[in-house]
Amino acid sequence: MKKINEQFLTEFFGIGETKEEKKELAEIAAKLKREVYENNTDICTIDDDPDGMYFIESGAAVVLGRDGSQLNVLHIGQYFGEYAVLSGQKRLSTVRSHGKTVVYKMESEDLMDFLRNHPDVYSQFMKRVYSQVSSKHAQILALSGRKRGVLCHPSNDKPISRKQAAIHYSVLLLIYILAYFLIPAGASGPFFILPLVLMLVYVFITKRTIESLLVSCILAAVLVYRNGLFAGLTDAILDTMADMDNVFTVLVMALIGGMINLIITSGGVTAFEKTAAKIEKTPRSVFLTSLGIMAATSIDDGLNLLCASYASHEPAKKCGIVREKLALIYSMLPTVLSSFLPLSLWGIYVIGTIAATEKTGATELFCRSLPYNFFSIITLISMILFAFGLIPKNRQLKEAEQRYKDTKALWPKGSEKFLNYHNKEVWGKISNVMLPILVLAVSSLAIRSLLTKSFIVDSAVGLMTALAFMFILYTIRGIMSPEQFMDNLVDGIAGSSLPIILYLLTICFSSLLDSLGLHIYVESAIDVFDKAVVLLPAAIFVLSILLTMLLGSSWSMYAIVFPIVLNLVKSLGLDPAFFVGLIAGAGIAGEKICPFTAEATDVGTAVGISPDAALKIRVFYGLMLSAITAGIYVIAGFVI
Repeated sequence: MKKINEQFLTEFFGIGETKEEKKELAEIAAKLKREVYENNTDICTIDDDPDGMYFIESGAAVVLGRDGSQLNVLHIGQYFGEYAVLSGQKRLSTVRSHGKTVVYKMESEDLMDFLRNHPDVYSQFMKRVYSQVSSKHAQILALSGRKRGVLCHPSNDKPISRKQAAIHYSVLLLIYILAYFLIPAGASGPFFILPLVLMLVYVFITKRTIESLLVSCILAAVLVYRNGLFAGLTDAILDTMADMDNVFTVLVMALIGGMINLIITSGGVTAFEKTAAKIEKTPRSVFLTSLGIMAATSIDDGLNLLCASYASHEPAKKCGIVREKLALIYSMLPTVLSSFLPLSLWGIYVIGTIAATEKTGATELFCRSLPYNFFSIITLISMILFAFGLIPKNRQLKEAEQRYKDTKALWPKGSEKFLNYHNKEVWGKISNVMLPILVLAVSSLAIRSLLTKSFIVDSAVGLMTALAFMFILYTIRGIMSPEQFMDNLVDGIAGSSLPIILYLLTICFSSLLDSLGLHIYVESAIDVFDKAVVLLPAAIFVLSILLTMLLGSSWSMYAIVFPIVLNLVKSLGLDPAFFVGLIAGAGIAGEKICPFTAEATDVGTAVGISPDAALKIRVFYGLMLSAITAGIYVIAGFVI
């Protein structure tokens, strides 16, 4: 850890050893003002005018977004506030002390006056600041961009006008009124189609998943409850929340959100960098090491993306690996690897949606479905073959390699603002990441099984045990104080609120569709499906992909499709595990093909490439692998 002393200032400002330069160093030191902030105190606040640049002498500070979510953690020797001073813009984030924090502050006027009077120092300073800003920008985007299944497209950043809002909600109100008056209470018919169509159209227009589910739930509630709309919708949501399977899923999602945030703030993102630097000597070793890191940290597909991409940054640059190749690996593998783990956040969500239909044995059903998740299996094999150069390159990859031969440029044009410059300091430890994950796995499998003397997987017990272990480990090692541990845990739990809301809304929406007679029409269609059972797997796979693409979220698709398909295949006497694996893979495939998920931005930020370039390569290979998988399901239809 670097202290803010003369040596630090000399290196930071690029000051030499001459008498004149030493005088400059003394001027800088004289301008620094030491300030002490107690725990949970704002050092600078979002939207405030810039008042100076800060260097952390001791303690730590957290960077908070506009919604209060944690975006980054700063440690000894790091600095902040420089961008607002140089640009003259208001603060882009809030920086809050994490424990007792000591900083040195250089006032805005003092900094700018000094730089204007010392142009030789200015150039060195700008190089350092550009590197730091780029690193912060990339990490903040990576940490904040992932909504874990909740689509929030960049096109929504610009607020709509009052006129647009009035038209928008007037159309929705008109739809509700027409549904109320044109469809009499108790009328028979496939009216469940109306909320489904509204959801698909609304999400396609707005590219926002939660809002689309909410407006569709309201339409379904209008048709089911009529005059008792609000009371009925409230009861439906309460019934969803009261179901013990849903309570369990929400608890586990909240706890794993807390665990993931603790791992990140312990330095988990940087933990593998030193080890990777020793191993990753060739392009093949970079890809295979990245695969290993992602597999080891696959409890969350955002965590494994960050850990692996951070570790491979420098080795990939030394090996001359074009960013398009990295984008392919990091586009295809993180969620695929998480899909094999029932203890991952992704696995827990899928198990929860299965449990809404299969009240017992949802975890066992998920585990039995893994061999039938052909898309994930094929994708994993393909990426391993890609690491060995055995997968054909598309035109984009060939052009990227030619670009590197001609210009030595690892990235395409338009990627400059996404290039990630890492600080040299590596403060995370692998054991701080892997020991909690190991405790989670062992305790989830063992504790409930030992108590009941029968094999039971209980991820809630595992998470509670892992969090207790992390508290002891992190506090003894001095990574964070007990107060900081609880703050990070609570922040992580709060960060899980969006996927939890998504889960509850989709389960509620599914129950409202059942109330509108969806299950009746599924049962009446059994004879039709029975005659075409050979094509059923491929048809469900393709339709699930299309629904995921329309919704922009596999998580919403799962909650809608699982109840329908599981009831159908049980009536047909088919193995539900086969179709669980099929649908699980279709959701991942749909997100790889969908042009407006947040994944392209996440991957682009993680590897330093334009999101458009990352999107193109992801969609191309996603389509190819989906087509191969669909063909395999056609063949499987003859043997199920």
